[in-house]
Amino acid sequence: MAGQMKKRLDLSSIPAIHILSAHLPTEDLHEYEDQVFVAHGNLTYDPKEARVFLARISQKKRAAFELRSKGVWTEEDTVPAYDEGTTLSQPGRKPRKRRRLSEESSTSNASSSGEEATQPLTSNNEVWPDLSSHVLVIKIEWLDACLKHDRVLPYQAQLIYYAKLIPGAPDESSIPPFKDTMAYTKARPISVTSTPSRGPGTALSRARRRLLASSDRPHQSSLKSAPLRLHRTTTSERDFFTKTVRNDDSRSASPSKASQPPLPSWATGPHASYSCCRSTRMEGPNKKFIAQLSKIKESRILTLDSVGVRAYSTAMASISAYAYRISQSAEIVRLPGCNERIASLWQEWHDSASTEAERAIAEVKRLEADTDLQVLDVLYNIWGVGADTARRFYFNFGWKDLDDIVESGWQSLSRVQQIGVKYYDEFLIPIPRAEVESIAATIKQHARQAVNIAPHDFNTEADIEVIIVGGYRRGKAASGDVDVILSHRDETVTKDLVVAVVRGLEDAAFITHTLVLHTTTSDRDQATLPFRSAGHASHGFDSLDKALCVWQDPVYPSSVSSQPSVDKIKNPNLHRRVDIILSPWRTVGCAVLGWSGGTTFQRDIRRFAKKERGWKFDSSGVRERGGGMIIDLERPRPWAGDQDEWEWKDDWQSRERRLMDGLGIGWRPPEERCTG
Repeated sequence: MAGQMKKRLDLSSIPAIHILSAHLPTEDLHEYEDQVFVAHGNLTYDPKEARVFLARISQKKRAAFELRSKGVWTEEDTVPAYDEGTTLSQPGRKPRKRRRLSEESSTSNASSSGEEATQPLTSNNEVWPDLSSHVLVIKIEWLDACLKHDRVLPYQAQLIYYAKLIPGAPDESSIPPFKDTMAYTKARPISVTSTPSRGPGTALSRARRRLLASSDRPHQSSLKSAPLRLHRTTTSERDFFTKTVRNDDSRSASPSKASQPPLPSWATGPHASYSCCRSTRMEGPNKKFIAQLSKIKESRILTLDSVGVRAYSTAMASISAYAYRISQSAEIVRLPGCNERIASLWQEWHDSASTEAERAIAEVKRLEADTDLQVLDVLYNIWGVGADTARRFYFNFGWKDLDDIVESGWQSLSRVQQIGVKYYDEFLIPIPRAEVESIAATIKQHARQAVNIAPHDFNTEADIEVIIVGGYRRGKAASGDVDVILSHRDETVTKDLVVAVVRGLEDAAFITHTLVLHTTTSDRDQATLPFRSAGHASHGFDSLDKALCVWQDPVYPSSVSSQPSVDKIKNPNLHRRVDIILSPWRTVGCAVLGWSGGTTFQRDIRRFAKKERGWKFDSSGVRERGGGMIIDLERPRPWAGDQDEWEWKDDWQSRERRLMDGLGIGWRPPEERCTG
């Protein structure tokens, strides 16, 4: 009827739909998912629940591979014939009349390419096979056509793969159930009464879990119990135990436990493996031993041993949080992420000398004497050169020092690397806290000028917020670079502000080189970074607007001479690395949190958000991994009369605290996030 409203596409009666991400840009993937959701489709993000897969592929083998990569194991089957009268909502009904698939396919092709596709869909097109034990992989173009004509069109012409579900491989990892996203509301001590169950996982994943987190083990019901591994006690350690227990009245106590301090509460429970769920201060009683482990970790970085890097990082973070001076190796194996290897290294270090200043691990001495590692370390410390590039410089090109690079490879370097070579020695000199504060004050002054902040608005809610993050905020006496976050409560002010601030600082000669200038957040209207279901690491730990600059204070005592032939004194001030980061106000807490913790702390925040909450966290915000929905954890909470100030106050400190509380990791000041 002419007066009727236009009929909208309704996908509600189609079996569960999953969109495969292969060959689909993230934006397109999210757009398709939104369209299926709006059309009331049964969209699922668990491939094992899906029966209809939409994909931008064309080959059966590729379809089978994509399903297998998602944990869905199949074997091709013959598409069943169907009856004209069978409808979409009758998957198990027996056909009364059979039709050849080739016949239907040719009809569908004609229908989709001609005007017949625009006609109302009749029941003979609404035919779907029984998918209780089968799956369909259909070209994404089918959905495009349905959206274009606002009706469910025949899928047969776009069918790629029809297959029967079969049992998976013996070592196939089970997908964990989606977890409650709001199970944590207040920061509180971690309970030790509940332990999340895990599937058996692959052999590699099981090995990694054993290595990285002693408390993070598979559930007993899904994995055979491995025999207990007893810690090997050395002669010197046994002597220590004997001396300690000799004066103990409790002679029945185990020698290895009698003198041990109590196990910290953070070392037990389901969250014990996350360094973001415990306090770690800058200075600890075991810093000398940790320094030795740090040297081993650095060697693993230079040898591209990413598993070793994570293992040592995890162990170092755990020992750094331990409040007692370790007196026996048995204490170490109790800590999450610390295994017998770390315990044996401690014992070797402890037995090597009578004082901590003289103690050393033999492997560390060997690494320090390794000429290859010495060269790689020099190259790795060039700004803009990573471990892989350093190895290529040395092993492929034969460059051993800065002179080799300048003489043989200067033109092949990127601009960042050229600046890193030019100011190599200056960049290695730490920046004192007073100088960091001076640089931040200058940036704030120019940011105010860029957006015309009036003097009477200084230090009010109308002012620019300038937050020094990085090592400075964690309490370091000196920093390797300066990290500063700018934000403003009016989001129209922060959009593209980084460009104006950098331009002003360049004009004033504070910035000598702008090496990187990103406006990624402004380019997407300052929205939170979209969730990438297949994993995407190109953004690192954040995706905010930022500028990576070389800074030099232009103010210095210059020669004053009436003779024009006398040159002025060259600027003696050191060149510094400065990162200027812009964040919209609604996610400023994410930006501050993302730039304030140690590397392992930051890694574990993201791991915690993913595994325990089903969320994706980065410095631009928090998203739900299931549907990509933005999770606003920073918003001030309604006033209830008995709240703490941080719960309702709208400043960046309170926003960061509400964020940590909402994530479930609990609040701790930046001085307690020093995981290294």
